[in-house]
Amino acid sequence: MHHYYHFYKPVGCVSARKDAEHTTVMDYFPAALRETLFPLGRLDKNTEGLLLITDDGKLNHRLLDPENHVEKQYLLWAAGTLGEGELSQLRAGVQLKGLTEPTKPARVEVLERAELADIPEPLFENRQHLLQESPHASAVKCALWLTEGKRHQVKRMFEAVGCTVVWLRRTEFAGIALDETLTPGEYRPLTPEERALLGME
Repeated sequence: MHHYYHFYKPVGCVSARKDAEHTTVMDYFPAALRETLFPLGRLDKNTEGLLLITDDGKLNHRLLDPENHVEKQYLLWAAGTLGEGELSQLRAGVQLKGLTEPTKPARVEVLERAELADIPEPLFENRQHLLQESPHASAVKCALWLTEGKRHQVKRMFEAVGCTVVWLRRTEFAGIALDETLTPGEYRPLTPEERALLGME
């Protein structure tokens, strides 16, 4: 009998089973569960949001196989203006440094425009300096939907169109929406409805 958990990953931990230097997502689970569970995919250390935790290797393979185009949704704030031209580039696919193929077409919507100083979310630690240097710089809040998961993909895509991601949350994965009644660091078993979304009855 496999186990499946809905975990609200907090900022500051890495998506690994063990790490010599950093807190891992598995440190939030009791020792008895840590031996068999693992995170399904990964979120960067400074990214928060939905992470599925399981001991089901087949599900892991099915959901992470690029051929299956499993959709992920993110909310983000980025420093930059992100005009119509840049939005069109993101939607069509952008060239990332070091990769031969451009990213797959993505859906992206601008939700809000503000200044860096107005962002209500805590900026990444390594981006705090932007706030201090240019509090009135343009910032944009976006929703983004991806069907692939390259390393640091969201941040690299926005860099490719002249923006710097300063806050990032994964809000949906494979049709499952982040449970915002959880606080970061909390988890619960998947509901029957969530299991059905993953193709498990």
